[in-house]
Amino acid sequence: MDKSQIRILYVEDDLNLSMVVEDFLLMQGFQIQHFSNAEMVVKQWNQIQANICLLDIMLPQMDGFELAKFIRSKNPQIPIIFLSAKNQTKDKIQGLEIGADDYITKPFSTIELSLRIQAIMNRIPYEELESEKAKINISLGSINYQEAEMMLITPNESFTLTRKENQLIKKLIENRNEILKRDDLLTEIWGENNYQNSRSMDVYLSKIRKMIAIETRIAIVNYHGTGFKLETNLE
Repeated sequence: MDKSQIRILYVEDDLNLSMVVEDFLLMQGFQIQHFSNAEMVVKQWNQIQANICLLDIMLPQMDGFELAKFIRSKNPQIPIIFLSAKNQTKDKIQGLEIGADDYITKPFSTIELSLRIQAIMNRIPYEELESEKAKINISLGSINYQEAEMMLITPNESFTLTRKENQLIKKLIENRNEILKRDDLLTEIWGENNYQNSRSMDVYLSKIRKMIAIETRIAIVNYHGTGFKLETNLE
């Protein structure tokens, strides 16, 4: 996707930092809309046109995590990058559990930020092209997966999936009862095989395991050092 087509929602209360980041991203060719607090984003959400979000975590009143939950409730597919001075593992895990696509610790390089935005957005056109193909709508025992609607429906609850959850579940179902290599999943879905992306994938797989736990005839099995398999015993 060309930079001029990328619309960024940027939420940061540090005005000095936000001016530097906003000016740089504008010079790079991105479109950007900046807010200094989460409340204004919530209030004006229906007027905001963005296809990726940069969210500071340490915001006044409503923090970045809560804002991300709100955004996810409105648009499960939109990519989210957290920007934070916090470098603790628990904060990164919390961000990933909410469905973040990336987590960048301050201080950061504006060039690196630009490259990460571009890398995330470059993977979206491929998914849009895939929409021309038949979408998966399949039942595995008592669980129904609807790819186009990004839904996983169980007897007790219906889950609206994030973009990466949808990609992971699709790959597992398409290759059920076959081992998917960890490195291949990371490269295909995250674009790069590194520690942070690997940790992110583990968090998403943990969430998916909880979603499907009610159906005892299917399970995501870890093959240490190799990858994962969606094992089914439905006959």
